[in-house]
Amino acid sequence: MKKTICLVCLACLCLSGAAIHAAEPPALFAPEPPDPAAASLLETYLSFLAQGDLNAALALQDLRGMRQYLLDRRLAELKAKTPELTDADLQELSAQIQLNDLAPARLQHILLGILNEANYPGMTWTIRGYARAPDDIDGYLASIESRSATGKDKPILVGLIKLGDEWRISPSVVEEIMARRATVHVGPTIAPPPEVVALANAFWSRFQTGDLDTIYADMSAAYRARVPLLTFLTHAQAFLDTVGLPAQWTFVRAITTQPQVLFVGVQVQGAKLLQPTLMGFRKTGVTWTIDDIQFEMPHAAAPPTAPTPPPAPARPTQPDLTPDLTPSL
Repeated sequence: MKKTICLVCLACLCLSGAAIHAAEPPALFAPEPPDPAAASLLETYLSFLAQGDLNAALALQDLRGMRQYLLDRRLAELKAKTPELTDADLQELSAQIQLNDLAPARLQHILLGILNEANYPGMTWTIRGYARAPDDIDGYLASIESRSATGKDKPILVGLIKLGDEWRISPSVVEEIMARRATVHVGPTIAPPPEVVALANAFWSRFQTGDLDTIYADMSAAYRARVPLLTFLTHAQAFLDTVGLPAQWTFVRAITTQPQVLFVGVQVQGAKLLQPTLMGFRKTGVTWTIDDIQFEMPHAAAPPTAPTPPPAPARPTQPDLTPDLTPSL
């Protein structure tokens, strides 16, 4: 029986053995925008963010599309949890949600708070390119490499959509992509093949000598396409500063998430502390390559401190909608 797990469970890989892998990123970003007007909009949007004019940046977003996306998602969740809901019930719930939890002013407040928390003022940026959104999602994606005012590099993914003759920034495009990749089917735990073990050993051995450029060059072409060298070096150096030079490493377990894809939890004992890491491998033909590396596992959500409330009635009349709009990237 296959098992479905959430992205937040990734933090538990080296302790519990759970592992996931999102779908492949969109095709390589091309430098040419889908429309000159789209490029102009993106430049204006990023300029507003850098200037700290978040209200002006928010005015360029497709809030109606985001509101509809969140409404559809919430109604689908309610229908899945309570199959006996009728169409009339769903229409009533839809009206309640739109008037309360997804009131335009409330949604704007949430999105403005997200922009504010991202600390964009003072940033500089480079637009890496554009790509059509994957699957059947309407819209485009723009990949941006940004550097904060404090010198921290941070990749940004921005959605773009054309409404009639006008282009808008579309947070719903990115959210829908992340939502579709939030769960995957996880296969059985297996012993990593000898080729994977050899790749991992070579990877951490080079860390001992500080040969980071060679490590990056040996990563898969897909990884190097989505992660610039400078970003990799920054993350690698931060890992060394925190953990110290790796003294030894232990393979916790390996889990397949899709054919020819393997994730391996590796406990790295550095000179300063022990650090759980996650390595992704992909097999093309007969050759394995390192397709991903996470030097620091995400933090799992803290357990609730309040007592668990009693079960809700079968037919919800006041559904709770607290959309998690935090950018997944």
